[in-house]
Amino acid sequence: MSQTGVLVSDEQRTPRQLNVFFDVDNTLIMWNGTLRNHTRDVFTALKEAGHEIYIWSGVGIRQWDMKRHELDHFVTDYYIKPLENHHEKLESLGVPMVPDFVIDDHKAVVDAFGGYHIPDEAGPDDGELLVVLERINAFALRHLEDAE
Repeated sequence: MSQTGVLVSDEQRTPRQLNVFFDVDNTLIMWNGTLRNHTRDVFTALKEAGHEIYIWSGVGIRQWDMKRHELDHFVTDYYIKPLENHHEKLESLGVPMVPDFVIDDHKAVVDAFGGYHIPDEAGPDDGELLVVLERINAFALRHLEDAE
């Protein structure tokens, strides 16, 4: 049912646009400085679907890393990630919203906000970010919003 009280069918509803938060170290950028497979394709697909991409890290603002890998234009903003008391520290770290979906190699962060716990190692045929994209799309569909 819409906010005006009119019944809305699934055909009139669209996937919810999400605030997606990616960690950097061993999530997007591996230990040797290389970008995880499929990062650019996944970022492109997320933006085309209307999602907002945020980068956060427990070691500081990582905009330089995204610029170095020519990904900065996909990113809405950058934040410092809370390493403990996750929800309680968002405001003090300047994060203005609760993430809808996080991708992180630290399980505690994923447990706190929901999302995808990604392995901290990636081989040459790594496809984890493709799985992430599928999970984000499924999450967005489960949380449909009424069409305007």
